Amino acid sequence: MLGLERLAVQSRLIVLLLAVSLGSILSIGWIGYRSARDSITYAVQQQLQSVRHSKTTALVDMLKGLRDQVLSISDGRMATDGIAGFRRGFAGLEDASLEPQQDEELRRWYAEEFIPELKSHLGGSPMVEQYLPAEPRQRYLQYHYLLPEQRRVGAEGERASLPESTDDSEYGIVHQAVRDRMERAATLFGYEDILLIDDDTLEIVYSLKKRPDFATNLKTGPYAGTNLARAAVLLAHARDKDAFRIADIEAYVPDAGLPVGFVLSPIFNGPEMIGILALEFPVDRIVGITTGRFEWEREGMGKTGECYLVGPDLLMRSRSRFMVEDREGFIASLRRSSLPSTTVDQIERQGNVINQLPVRTPAAEDAIRGREGLAIITDYRGVPVLSSYGPLDLDSIRWGVIAEMDVDEAYAPIRAYARQALLAATGLSLGTALLALVASWLLVRPLRQLTDAARRIGAGEVGVRVDLDSRDEFGELARTFNQMSESLREQRRELEDKARENQELLLNILPAAAVAQRLDGDEKATRQFADVTVLVAEFVGLDSVSGPGSERAAMDFVSDLIAACDEATERCGVEKVRAVGSAYLAVCGLSLPRPDHAARTVQFGRDLCRIVAQFNSLHGTALSVSVGVNSGPVVGGVVGRQKFLYDLWGDTVAIASRLAAQNGQAVVVTEPVHDRLVDLYAFEGPVDIEVRGNGTVKTWTLQDRGTP
Repeated sequence: MLGLERLAVQSRLIVLLLAVSLGSILSIGWIGYRSARDSITYAVQQQLQSVRHSKTTALVDMLKGLRDQVLSISDGRMATDGIAGFRRGFAGLEDASLEPQQDEELRRWYAEEFIPELKSHLGGSPMVEQYLPAEPRQRYLQYHYLLPEQRRVGAEGERASLPESTDDSEYGIVHQAVRDRMERAATLFGYEDILLIDDDTLEIVYSLKKRPDFATNLKTGPYAGTNLARAAVLLAHARDKDAFRIADIEAYVPDAGLPVGFVLSPIFNGPEMIGILALEFPVDRIVGITTGRFEWEREGMGKTGECYLVGPDLLMRSRSRFMVEDREGFIASLRRSSLPSTTVDQIERQGNVINQLPVRTPAAEDAIRGREGLAIITDYRGVPVLSSYGPLDLDSIRWGVIAEMDVDEAYAPIRAYARQALLAATGLSLGTALLALVASWLLVRPLRQLTDAARRIGAGEVGVRVDLDSRDEFGELARTFNQMSESLREQRRELEDKARENQELLLNILPAAAVAQRLDGDEKATRQFADVTVLVAEFVGLDSVSGPGSERAAMDFVSDLIAACDEATERCGVEKVRAVGSAYLAVCGLSLPRPDHAARTVQFGRDLCRIVAQFNSLHGTALSVSVGVNSGPVVGGVVGRQKFLYDLWGDTVAIASRLAAQNGQAVVVTEPVHDRLVDLYAFEGPVDIEVRGNGTVKTWTLQDRGTP
């Protein structure tokens, strides 16, 4: 074996061909594997995207159908006559009240029926006083209509034999007249409940289903915080006959905490709005669309694929396949996760995940932001999935529609192919290895060392060396390679030092945004900024610092002052633009967009006043600083070619400069800055100031001058 070291490189290349053949086998296998993986990934993602698009279209069509139906019903005689009659009847019950026995019967129903059922679904410790109506007429209506309705529901087959109501008031006459038409409309269109709401008082004057929200006030009553109440409040101010709103699905307390959604529309009598119609749409219809009526495999979703909805609160708005197919296993997996135990208990009590299960995944977050795309992520179960996501928008509502499939299932064919390819490659490799074993031990090892070293250099690593002691061509190549590597390391170090020096110099002259533009090839780095806050400070009294023979001391004083101002920019997140003479120009929101750029700039102005006060105290000077702050659009760019600086232009800068020209140590702001910070700072003003080219500008002066 030692004699092989004396062979020429040509002889060794013959042996190397054997290694090349092995490499070819592995390369072809790897390329085939990657191609198949990419193809399957593309096919599954396209399938998921197709499912998501079809579900989104179906859901939008359903919601548009709900919109058309509620607009049609609210425009019909049933709604207009009904709301008018019920409003009169409701107002006529102003003096109505219950006898003590009747009041106790209503209270007992809340205590024995409603509260236990609500507790079984939502948990906690609900009290009767939280939900029992406070007004006598509300209790009157619930006694005469809610209790009979609940008895009918509990009587199962004896519905027709039970009395409907003992109310003989005008309200009862109207109720008798419209009840059958309301029931027919609900049955025909598949609505769970129909509500009529007084648009002035937001009282539910009619409810087909007669739940505890019937006759209550959505503005001041126990259900004022529901999505239904919020939608009704918004719609009560919309005087458009074709207006409508969709109240997002939520755990609705009057329905024992079960998920409920509503669609609402105003009711008009001619040009006058007289009420609001609210229809409770069946959540099961949405679930049926997203789940394909629980037939996921027939829809091509395999064993683990599903499509579900996510609301703006990142809570699920539809059913989870995994809870439907294996409830106990799904609940157990949730308990092993980081989900709070109270949430898991709530899901287990209600038997579904709607409005309970958080879906805080990148796909859900992007979908709620209005984006759509394809990605491989970790889903709400903590399992890697292929995901297609996108938004569902319809006027007042936005949901995220997400279709997913487990990565394990999607890539199962790839794993089967990989096993077969591996077996074949193993057989070929064993045959080739037996032929090339002795030669490759001496020949392939130095070649691999050189190849690996070259690859590391290609990847950017420096200082790579190859340790070969042989005196053949590979040894010579290794020595040459090491010399080249050392030379590259030195050259790279020099280039990095030069680049670092240049960048540090640019950053000392220009803002980070301008440096980035110049590095991208834009020499002038001119850019328009839509909304930034500019500060111009004028230091008054610098001339008194200098005197005969004290120019150097004055220069040191000014240098220390500007350095202190520069340190303040770092603390406040403000960028210095330039400091020339007695003027100091700074800006916030330029290189790094900041929503609080006005607050940061005003804070910087306060720091300037504090710095001047400290310098006066330390050096016995009488400096003052006048600070002008303005927000708005500016244009920034590099001025000059060989010797350059960065400057800002625009009315925003001009107005700030004019404010800074005022006498006295003060921080003066314009109206855009004042409006943003009026809740954070105390201002004096306004005072009108004439600005050439901009007319009269309203200004305010910060009260706590110079105080941090």
